Amino acid sequence: MLYSVKQVVSDAQMELGLAQKPISSVVTSLDEDIAQMLALMSAVADDVLLEEPYRTTLGDGVWVADSNGQPKSRPTTDTDLILFDGRLAVDGLKYRFLKAKGLEFGEEMRDYTARQNKLAGRVNGRVLDLDCDEGRQI
Repeated sequence: MLYSVKQVVSDAQMELGLAQKPISSVVTSLDEDIAQMLALMSAVADDVLLEEPYRTTLGDGVWVADSNGQPKSRPTTDTDLILFDGRLAVDGLKYRFLKAKGLEFGEEMRDYTARQNKLAGRVNGRVLDLDCDEGRQI
């Protein structure tokens, strides 16, 4: 499921305990933590685009699109959509934010890495049955 920029930052804020309710705006917010999270989304996207399945599916480096599906170089509105797994975006943002603040981030990094590995496993998880391989000689 695709998440909007606002949804990713809002979910990360609430899960980290920085907000008690969904935030109203990301791109135009004057809150320093929200602005930092918006900036850190590029770092999360850079990490994500290095690994499967997104290295193949988003190989052009475009990771955000407007609400009509038009690719963008960076988020400019709250309704822009993140083109990779929304939960991965939230987990990655939480990990990157805590790391940037110099706080403990081990659990969040583990959650992010585990989700990334599960997504890659789904794509690369094709099972080969060597007994059915036509080229196999007995």
